[in-house]
Amino acid sequence: MSEDLLRDDANIRKAFRQGERRAMEAVYREYEPLVRIIVSRGFSGFRGFRSPADQDDMMQTVFMSAFEESTRLAYDGISSYTSFLRGIAHNKIRQKLSKDARFNRTDGAPVPTDRMAENFEEVLLENEAKATIAQFRAGIQGEPDKSILQGYFVDSVAEETLAETLGITRYKVRKCIASLHRRMEKYLREHHVLDQ
Repeated sequence: MSEDLLRDDANIRKAFRQGERRAMEAVYREYEPLVRIIVSRGFSGFRGFRSPADQDDMMQTVFMSAFEESTRLAYDGISSYTSFLRGIAHNKIRQKLSKDARFNRTDGAPVPTDRMAENFEEVLLENEAKATIAQFRAGIQGEPDKSILQGYFVDSVAEETLAETLGITRYKVRKCIASLHRRMEKYLREHHVLDQ
């Protein structure tokens, strides 16, 4: 993979924005390995989809979103497209996990995952991770952190919507999200849910 095809090649970027097939195929070939890693290995507290069918479904979902005209035009050509695409992938995965959790929730009991655990040890590790995350969430009391934790990480509410609802700037929302993300990763590492 070149350093960043869409950022570095103005001709491909222009053709991509116009929706030309050759450019979209080139973008898919260039960035497919990145998205494959995200959906199979995960990020932050998400460990990736185990099922190849789930991985393929999410790959299609991410690229369908990335190839929509409004999304193609939203990319500024200055910042890294790798980061832009990673953001799309993270958001789409969060939305799917949140939707699955809301669909499966019955009586407030821990939400089952969308895949069956491969063995008893994995079930125990997943339950331990859920309990640790619940403890972290319970420890977040102040505003706007508590509302942002619930809205962004649990309910997949957009940054702009959170900013409007809470009456703060998007910049403040982004700073809170970044801070919560760092604190959550640190907490999960301290409790041996994430590798050091």
